[in-house]
Amino acid sequence: MIYMILTYIFSPLIYILIAARKKNPVSRILVVQTAKIGDLICSTPVFREARKKYPDAHISVIANPVTKELLEYNPNINEIITVKKTDYKGLSGKLKLSGLIRKGKYDIGICLNPNIPFAIALFWGLVPIRLSVMPDFSGFTFKLASVFFTHLEKHASGRMVIETYMQMLKAIGISSNDISKEVYKSKNADAKAEQIIGKIDKPLIGIAVSSGNKLKELGVDKIAGIVNMILDDIDADIVLVGSEHEIKTADAVLQAVGKKDRIINTLGKLHLKELPALIERLSLFIGVDTGITYMADALSIPLINIAGPSDMKDQRPTGKSAVIIQKSDLPCVPCSHTFKSPYYCKINTRGCIESIEAEDIFNRVKEFLLSQKYNL
Repeated sequence: MIYMILTYIFSPLIYILIAARKKNPVSRILVVQTAKIGDLICSTPVFREARKKYPDAHISVIANPVTKELLEYNPNINEIITVKKTDYKGLSGKLKLSGLIRKGKYDIGICLNPNIPFAIALFWGLVPIRLSVMPDFSGFTFKLASVFFTHLEKHASGRMVIETYMQMLKAIGISSNDISKEVYKSKNADAKAEQIIGKIDKPLIGIAVSSGNKLKELGVDKIAGIVNMILDDIDADIVLVGSEHEIKTADAVLQAVGKKDRIINTLGKLHLKELPALIERLSLFIGVDTGITYMADALSIPLINIAGPSDMKDQRPTGKSAVIIQKSDLPCVPCSHTFKSPYYCKINTRGCIESIEAEDIFNRVKEFLLSQKYNL
């Protein structure tokens, strides 16, 4: 709260300083998106449309270190600045963050993380045009801080967040309804994926073994059940997908399944910037509502999304062959929203995940493959 009081006290001076440096044309744009993989991928239309409108502008992105590799090959971005929450903790951290922004001499700041630190930092950073979103879930202090944006687009429940972002961009002359997502891979990614996968002449089904948010996880037993049903009934191979931090989960799945010779365990073998090359080779991807599911969607790979607690009105796969499985008849679903995401089940049942049987998911896999004329 002390930051808010200081900001209000010094705001007349800051407004004068901002007015003194205001200039045209727009040559430097800063986008703030420090959320994790899925939210970052769903934000890529913002980068693309900003580049289209301002083709010669220098576009910087403040991002989470976890997602940096996903931005390295994005042609719409000139510079990636990584920050962690601890980097802007306390008054000294916020002064450091605003100083970094001020040195960038940005003409426009687009804040996709509507929170107090970035609301203040863009203002203290003397950015003349500051855009953000008013979340459907926000506290009193953020509402106080939100007055320091020059334009706020209210996010209404029932509208996809990316649609709210696109509406927000109209304030800087960007008018587009193209919400297609983009993912870019490194130059050596195809060779590395080819080396891991080899030559496969049958359907290749990828399964994510975990999730960054444990609330959404399927669990080892359910994943093993799906894998066993597929391998017993369908002439397909399985690819286990995940990060190096989930290797133990993949090992546990492998311990619980048969026909291991038809399973390719890729965990720990690919960097994030190489993973798109693997996902592109899949016939079908199965995952909970997490980052790699949105990577598959961006690459137009057919997918089954076990949505669990997630609000599909806020954010969802939009591909033609995307199937969403969700227990929407549970009164607590959805409890996880883009701007309010719990990490534990408040009623301690995880019914939205636990009540979905492995057989339910397997049946959707089989339906999809039959619809695509695969010879099972």
